[in-house]
Amino acid sequence: MNFGPDHYVPVLKAKRGEKAALLRLSPVLQSRIIPFLEIVERKHKTLSAHLETSFTNLAESVRPYSRCFLDARELAPDGQAGAVAAFQRASDAGITFTPVTGISRRADVAPALDRQINGIALRLTRDEFERGDLASKVNAFLSQHRLTPGKVDLIVDLGAVEDLIIEGIAAFAEAFMAEVPDHQGWRTFTISACAFPKSMRGVGKNSHALAERGDWLAWKRHLYHERNNIPRLPTFSDCVIQHPAGVEGFDPRIMPVSAAIRYTLENEWLLIKGESTKAIRAGEQFPALARKLVYRNFQSSFCGSDHCNGCHAMKAAADGASRFGSAGVWRQLGTIHHLSVVTQALASLPWP
Repeated sequence: MNFGPDHYVPVLKAKRGEKAALLRLSPVLQSRIIPFLEIVERKHKTLSAHLETSFTNLAESVRPYSRCFLDARELAPDGQAGAVAAFQRASDAGITFTPVTGISRRADVAPALDRQINGIALRLTRDEFERGDLASKVNAFLSQHRLTPGKVDLIVDLGAVEDLIIEGIAAFAEAFMAEVPDHQGWRTFTISACAFPKSMRGVGKNSHALAERGDWLAWKRHLYHERNNIPRLPTFSDCVIQHPAGVEGFDPRIMPVSAAIRYTLENEWLLIKGESTKAIRAGEQFPALARKLVYRNFQSSFCGSDHCNGCHAMKAAADGASRFGSAGVWRQLGTIHHLSVVTQALASLPWP
């Protein structure tokens, strides 16, 4: 159940595209990934109906992985009932999961402690770091709940860092980590951040932009580079191609949406934007954007159809195949590609 810094912990919303993406990775890559799944916040559905959607196909999606993390913190408005129901659903589905909680949480602490078959994960947040005295609060939490670091997966979550330069992210990570007690003692030690833009509004209509993968570059150029000079190199984690704020408040019926492709490069994200799907339907725009990526403007950035299942499908879309004309499908393809890029990059690094 343990893993090290040669693995990858992607933070994913438990939504259709992300679940499908996990299933479509190659087995070699799946063996180096521990998915971190978030049950998204509930809006208008009942709790039962909401969880029915969240857990549809989830067990199948995570079956190839040794285990996954499951975080129900967005269900906090439902009190303990939300986390209890989520973890029960996971257990009933036969999912090998580690429940996630935190030192400042209330709703999911007891439910997580009750589901420690595969350990328990502690997610430390930016707010907790900024409030100070983190080490003593972590130790107090462990003592109160009779936990030892060796039985706990620790996730240091920097949150959204898209407004910071690489050196700023690295400095923030190092300062946060310095407040964490007993680096070597935790069962696993992960650092998570998200440099993906909060929205595509900064990209002009029928245009493109590049966004720096600051989370990855800070980990690689600073933490990995200094791995022999720090107590413990944490496992890399990011939010893939989705800002942590998510899109749960978005209503396509009344809010404008543009067709767009999110394509991960070595050090950047290539963001290719069309225009409003109310002006030109998505079924026309996405194949046209795919042709730009595969054959035209951005051909030099395309990794080739053999790179991963995501790239293979992108080429098929560019060649006129059907069923590639929705934002949900392209979120799936972009997620497959991103997961493949990160996992391959980690595997290519020199490891002792």
